Amino acid sequence: MANDADVKTAICDGDALRRLLARDSSQANALITWGTNGCVRTHPLHYVSDMLFNSVLRKGKELPLVEALLNAGAAVDFRQDGKRETPLIGAASLGAEDVALRLLDAGAAPELRGEFGETALHWAALLGEERLAARLIGGTTDINLRDERYKSSPLGWAVHGWCNPPAGNQGRQCEAAAQLVAAGATIEPQWLESQKVRSDPSMLMALTGGTEPSNLSS
Repeated sequence: MANDADVKTAICDGDALRRLLARDSSQANALITWGTNGCVRTHPLHYVSDMLFNSVLRKGKELPLVEALLNAGAAVDFRQDGKRETPLIGAASLGAEDVALRLLDAGAAPELRGEFGETALHWAALLGEERLAARLIGGTTDINLRDERYKSSPLGWAVHGWCNPPAGNQGRQCEAAAQLVAAGATIEPQWLESQKVRSDPSMLMALTGGTEPSNLSS
């Protein structure tokens, strides 16, 4: 029977993974041990995003792997005991935008909250994943939901990611912010008062919808 090292190796090869899962479909939900001294244990769907983020997988190779796992019965909203992160939140936080979109197609719940009390939408906004943000906005119960650690909304995460580009940055925070504002996200006054925002037409337009607030006039 395959062990998790076999799954870990097979996830770098779609054909090998499909053969492995055909022999033992339970491996689609078997946690993979990896990282320094085996310090990380994660679900195969999440592991695909990890390998894409770490450049072990070349972009474009991830979706066949996700498809094979889903076809074998991988739990799209899998959570480890005592943890809240889901494969969708993992994909969003690791810049695996296409993986996240496929998980949504497979029924992943966008409203579930992660370790910080954040949703996948927070991460999509932070990393500037415009396409993912557009999908998540319609499926999120509260567009102004504040996470538990930073007490910030998805729009706040977008502004922060624009000011401080994170690892895995996709660079479309202005577009994600504009989508959030159009959907009714609350705009914090301090963002509009920021010199960085005021000096950047793209973010200023995203936050104001193209209407310059009177308090920004010089």
